[in-house]
Amino acid sequence: MYWKKLKALGAGSYGTVFLAAPKDGSSTFVAVKSAEVKDSSSLSMEGRILDALKGSPYVVQCFGEDVSVENGKHTYNLLLEYAVGGTLHDLINIYSKANTMVEESEVAYYAFQLLTGISHVHRKGFIHCDLKPSNILVFPTVDDEYDSIVDVRLKLADFGVSLRTVKNETHTYWDRGSNKCCHHRGSLLYASPESVAHGIHGKAVDIWALGCIVVEMITGRRLWSCHKNSDDLDFKITHEEPVIPSNVSNICREFLVKCFEKDHNWR
Repeated sequence: MYWKKLKALGAGSYGTVFLAAPKDGSSTFVAVKSAEVKDSSSLSMEGRILDALKGSPYVVQCFGEDVSVENGKHTYNLLLEYAVGGTLHDLINIYSKANTMVEESEVAYYAFQLLTGISHVHRKGFIHCDLKPSNILVFPTVDDEYDSIVDVRLKLADFGVSLRTVKNETHTYWDRGSNKCCHHRGSLLYASPESVAHGIHGKAVDIWALGCIVVEMITGRRLWSCHKNSDDLDFKITHEEPVIPSNVSNICREFLVKCFEKDHNWR
């Protein structure tokens, strides 16, 4: 590998993310997602999806892949853009800790970026299936003269559970053993009613998740922040109406109403 891993940034079911730099000593940093080759099927699929999604400024860029031998084990590495600003989850936490909220105009700007990225993903024939603040990367533009952030670009990332779309169809998953519908894909807190109740995954699941993210940016809290356990959360998602913040404009309210349309065919 022509890159040297510097430190671990995080880990998940897919493997571990490292901060890395070129061995030639240049200052360009990348994020490297790594997993043992025998456990890298999800990660390599993500690499293929990102290759198909090239061309959008709102989807994280993939620089390629390679295999290295580390501690005697063959390791699959996926080379990605490094987000110096962390994730949208980190950004929301910064505002919350400062006891301030993201201004609605700023939320609208971020929502536009996310929706543009989602539209690109859908046009290319994929469904993300796991949109949430921790899967959205933050790329700030800094004015070196004044040492201040002048712009923020959000990019969709983590396509490990994404699906390829089928024209005029949605994906429904069944447990062959019990002949029962399988559960949602991705994080339950951002899952749509049809995915929780029936295991249905179409493009509309990403729009529901976008609504959840917008509410979280506005309030600093998750949409379903009050629940006892996963069963209680399942019930709330499938039977209750999401609470839209009262301190938003009519345009924002109308946008969220459309995101939270219970009938996925109309969302």
